[in-house]
Amino acid sequence: MRDVVKTPEPRPQEGRPRRRRRNLSLYYLMIISACVIIFLILARTVLFRINEYDISGNSIYSDEQILEAGGLRYGRNLYGINLERTAEKIRKNLIYIEDVSLRRKLPDRFIIEVTEARAFACCEYESRYAIITKTGRYLETEQLGARAGLIQVKGMELTNVALGEDFESRDETKKVIILELMEAISEICDGKITEIDITDRTNITMVYDGRITVDFGSSMDYEYKLKYITAIIEENLEPEAEGTIIYHSTTAGASFIEKGDLELNEQEKEASKNLDSGAEEPEVEN
Repeated sequence: MRDVVKTPEPRPQEGRPRRRRRNLSLYYLMIISACVIIFLILARTVLFRINEYDISGNSIYSDEQILEAGGLRYGRNLYGINLERTAEKIRKNLIYIEDVSLRRKLPDRFIIEVTEARAFACCEYESRYAIITKTGRYLETEQLGARAGLIQVKGMELTNVALGEDFESRDETKKVIILELMEAISEICDGKITEIDITDRTNITMVYDGRITVDFGSSMDYEYKLKYITAIIEENLEPEAEGTIIYHSTTAGASFIEKGDLELNEQEKEASKNLDSGAEEPEVEN
């Protein structure tokens, strides 16, 4: 009788199912990647074509001028537009636009929000005047006279005057002071200051409402000074009062001299000078 020897059943190879799962994962990843690439290509070529431009905030320039300045047209792809570069082009080509906000709105709208530049002051230079915004950007450069309704700035010593550029001064400190003062004026007493003379930046003078001269002193504590002087004029003086306010300090406050008293003081000073110089009084004929 022969012994029957059973052949052992082959053992399943370990690792084959795991390798199969790994291959399937790689396969799915490739499919997903291909789909993403195809979608991105379609998004920048066929899909998301601009059918509508929503433009707001513009009154100086037409919609067509804004689109042309930014190189924008109907049918362009939403994602083929560089927002930062396009905004800068619009701002550079259209001087009276201060800021531009650009947004995409799927599926086919492009939103443009414009902030127009506001003429805030005119600076005297080389017997001419340059119109600037509150941020110091040139809007016009060849004005022959000061423009009514704007702050007239004297003593700035402007350099490199050019449309659309930010203004510069031979004295960099003067530039900083004027920008700070204009920002504070717009918030505290907008439309009230009609003149700033910064020829001597340690002894700045202003004119309030065309009728009150303010000896402002230096730019130190400029916000406090503006609020304090504005309060004096609006709360303590008559609406038609004319004269000069001299700011002393935070402790000594300020004093107001009426126009009539100023003229009388000037006459007395002139008379005193004449006496000191030995000038004879004119004879009165009978």
